[in-house]
Amino acid sequence: MHVIFFNPARSNKKIAEAIGSGISDDLIIHDITQGIQKPIELTSNDIAVVGVPAFSGRVPSLAAEYLSQLRGRGARAILACAYGNCHFEDTLNELSTICINAGFVPISSGAFVARHSLFPELGKGRPDKKDLNNARRFGKQSVLHSRITDNGNLTIEEPTAYRPHGVVPLVAKSNSNCNFCGICARSCPVGAIDNHNPKKTNKKVCISCTRCIEMCPYDARKFGGLMYYITNKRFVDKHRIQKENDIYLPL
Repeated sequence: MHVIFFNPARSNKKIAEAIGSGISDDLIIHDITQGIQKPIELTSNDIAVVGVPAFSGRVPSLAAEYLSQLRGRGARAILACAYGNCHFEDTLNELSTICINAGFVPISSGAFVARHSLFPELGKGRPDKKDLNNARRFGKQSVLHSRITDNGNLTIEEPTAYRPHGVVPLVAKSNSNCNFCGICARSCPVGAIDNHNPKKTNKKVCISCTRCIEMCPYDARKFGGLMYYITNKRFVDKHRIQKENDIYLPL
């Protein structure tokens, strides 16, 4: 049982592993957040959970690049995305297409609420115990369902065009807690943070994935500024109502 995930803000790992644990206690973990270190090749006898976060309603470009390097070879795939209690839009459709092109046979998909990476008041505390139990049931149901479907094929309606990838004009900055340990720089998926001076971030390279914030043990990186606080308030007010997870088991 393989669990493959792109996991900048760490919520996606919890969800993908919970789905996998609903199927097997023996999980082979592939964290592709910082690239694929060695080839990932599966067979038609394998099952994989493939998890990504929703970035502005899309699969993150970097995740799509890494996922396209996988070799599914007929393995069945359970697709999952984590989203911050607002919208996931084209993410599951796009993830299905990527996985099919990589040789997987998608059998089910689910969108799970997680704490929003940019505006953490949204989805705060999610995924919670109920969400993770839901994910485990989803994994188990997906495998049972795949046994009674034609080749386990999941057909998701393909849109004529995906929404454009959003550009988030936010870059996390270091504060006085920074002791130049370099964990943020080593953790950045795109190498946007200077290894010698982690207080320097290349704004043109940064993808606002918040991994540096999540990985810093000193609480030394944050978003800030008047525009951020105004946007945060508007966004939180608009999406304050807690959403439920969306599960798709095709008939």
